[in-house]
Amino acid sequence: MAAPGEHGEPAYAAIGRYRIEAVLGRGAMGVIYRAHDPVIDRKVALKLVRADLLDGEDRADYIARFRQEAQAAGRCSHPNIVAIYDFALHEGNPYLAMEYIDGVTLTQVQANEGVQAGRFGVAETVDLGGQMLDGLGAAHALGVVHRDIKPANVMLAAGGRVKVTDFGISRLDTSHLTGVGGVVGTPSYMSPEQCRGQAVDRRSDLFSVGVVLYELLTGTKPFRGASQHEVWHKLLHEEPPDSAALRPEAPAALHAAIRRSLAKDPAARFADAAEMAAAVRRAIGGAPMTSDLDRTVMATRPKVAAATPEPEALVLDSGALTTIERQLAQHVGPIAGHLLRSAVRRSDTMEALCETLASSIGDAAGRDRFQAAMKVQLTGSFARTGSRPSSRGTTAGTALPEADLVRAQAVLTRFVGPVARVLVKRAAPGCGDVGELWLRLARHVEAAPDRAAFLKAM
Repeated sequence: MAAPGEHGEPAYAAIGRYRIEAVLGRGAMGVIYRAHDPVIDRKVALKLVRADLLDGEDRADYIARFRQEAQAAGRCSHPNIVAIYDFALHEGNPYLAMEYIDGVTLTQVQANEGVQAGRFGVAETVDLGGQMLDGLGAAHALGVVHRDIKPANVMLAAGGRVKVTDFGISRLDTSHLTGVGGVVGTPSYMSPEQCRGQAVDRRSDLFSVGVVLYELLTGTKPFRGASQHEVWHKLLHEEPPDSAALRPEAPAALHAAIRRSLAKDPAARFADAAEMAAAVRRAIGGAPMTSDLDRTVMATRPKVAAATPEPEALVLDSGALTTIERQLAQHVGPIAGHLLRSAVRRSDTMEALCETLASSIGDAAGRDRFQAAMKVQLTGSFARTGSRPSSRGTTAGTALPEADLVRAQAVLTRFVGPVARVLVKRAAPGCGDVGELWLRLARHVEAAPDRAAFLKAM
């Protein structure tokens, strides 16, 4: 049964088997609800389209396109893609049941006053871009082109996990719903061939990722105009302002990767998402690993003793992480957790960590307040340093083989982000076997379905 909603759209007590809990967002053609699936006992996001507003062929085409979204995203199973659980009709209107993400879109993060001029740190830009490309690479391998990559369709979940969503205008290789002459997408992020209404392939998505990276790094879009026509003209005929001039402190290799992704000719861009991800990550010295499968394989290979010892890693307990995140969130908002986990990975002392985090705060007064608060914490036993796992095959304080530790860390990283390294290091000492280690680590995976998936991977 439907009752009128606050803004005219139907408000439902239930849609299919799903019990509605709250409205998450509205658009011209539909509503997204938070709902509960009583069969699986999990929270989901429901996207309900108001197809009843359309007539005849328009209605049939829209329902077909919506079904296409379910087919496209449902074929893609990857940690960086929002999972699709179900597709059905409710009172003649199509809906999708999707993975519920407790997070924010990149658009929301960019609008946060604590992010200076909408810009992200270099490492954060690379991390976000790499994860986006990992997800898109999985979709492209199945013949799915997203066609509408933009900040509003990229979510940042707990632990810094990127989730690409809304494959609603994606095109399957076997689909003819979107004709070659049809222009579908968001103008500022569309590729030149997409603007012309030509056939597109995965390189069109790479162009859009390049636009997003440019915007995250510089705080401005590469192609701007007072009208859609002006934006399209620049996309087709003009080169964007040099990102190096807007963010000169960023590595030249990162600017070069973005510039290549924005080439007018698709043949001049990267061949695929894996190649682009590798180039972006190499810009800051990151390993060019392009999927969670690659990370697991790399993590379980035999280790070769390093010629020189690795630098000591900063280790923070969960209480310290929570305290720092709360302090930082007062200045930068929801992105605090992501910034913290990224900074911990790159810092070997508390002083270096505080300096890195302070640099993400836009206003000088806010930076001073944050640094003052952190100085108080530094006077106590806030952190300690310790070595990474030994190359001899075990870690001090535990009899577990190093291969078991690095595999557990690789899998845990999918659910909690880079802080997994710290959690494994803290949990390993005293574990009698690898099963006990995984059980300890599972406590840090908040959502029950994710916790079950983590333990299943054991």
